[in-house]
Amino acid sequence: MSLKKLPCELEICKRNDRIRFAVGDVETGWISPDDTFVERISDDNINPFYRINHLTREIEIKNTLDKAVELLNAEKFSKSIAYLDEVLYYDDSYPEALINKSHALFGEGHFVKSLRFYKKAIKSGFPQDIEYHRLLLRKSSEERDSFPKIKRNIYAGDEAVAKGEFERALEFYENALKNPSKFKNKILFKLLNKRGFVLIKLERFKEALATFDESIESHKNDVAIFARGYCKYELGWDCRDDLRMAIEIDKRQLFCKAMIFNKIEDYKDGLNAFNEFLNNHFRMDSSFKSAIEGKAVALENLNMDSAFERQILSQIVL
Repeated sequence: MSLKKLPCELEICKRNDRIRFAVGDVETGWISPDDTFVERISDDNINPFYRINHLTREIEIKNTLDKAVELLNAEKFSKSIAYLDEVLYYDDSYPEALINKSHALFGEGHFVKSLRFYKKAIKSGFPQDIEYHRLLLRKSSEERDSFPKIKRNIYAGDEAVAKGEFERALEFYENALKNPSKFKNKILFKLLNKRGFVLIKLERFKEALATFDESIESHKNDVAIFARGYCKYELGWDCRDDLRMAIEIDKRQLFCKAMIFNKIEDYKDGLNAFNEFLNNHFRMDSSFKSAIEGKAVALENLNMDSAFERQILSQIVL
């Protein structure tokens, strides 16, 4: 791609066959001009309303991805996954993060999970690797054959969720939960969360709430605390404390949290949540538009200036 198509805010340095980008004090390492990152920061892909913020965050995430790859190459798989998860929090369809997480999971011997991330990477535009795909199919099949009955139920439930078959997923998860004493707490709470979110999909909020209470009792975790707050909101109960306590949640949950705060007229907390979301989401999609609109509403109800947000809304074309 021609460097002329890159934003004017970027500082560009060249050295032999390598290139480095910077915005203010944030800069990439030396990368190839053919690196897919160059396309990510092209003028066409940068949010026109948050140009500096977007470029800065893209460079930070690129550096995180590079660190993950470095750890992966050193066979430090779990540490690599932690960095890759940070990238995927920012962009859950980042192809290079998805394929590298597939490789890291493969290195840990989690072949079924590795296959899932390989498929996500391909769906997000990463080139197919037929030999690797064949190896994953064989290894994941062998791994499935070795699963105990409990684990088979969990994975079958996950696959049913992916297909939108929530009643079937619930049956699998409940089969897995028949002998909870066989689980360590750190495994049990994750399975209870899976059951709880399926119950939410089925709009069985009281049962879901009880399940998330069990999850928190097993192992205090922010995902269950958020979900407990969400269930309380759906039941018309006070959900503020739970939503405020839930910090370590994914970006979709953060967006949902922000929207709920606005709906219950807790605009200060809503504004904080929208700001956090917008610091990590620059894609010009319906979620971005809804977050800008939600932020404008929160600002106006707090008697603060929302002219910038209203200007964005007047110009967004999806």
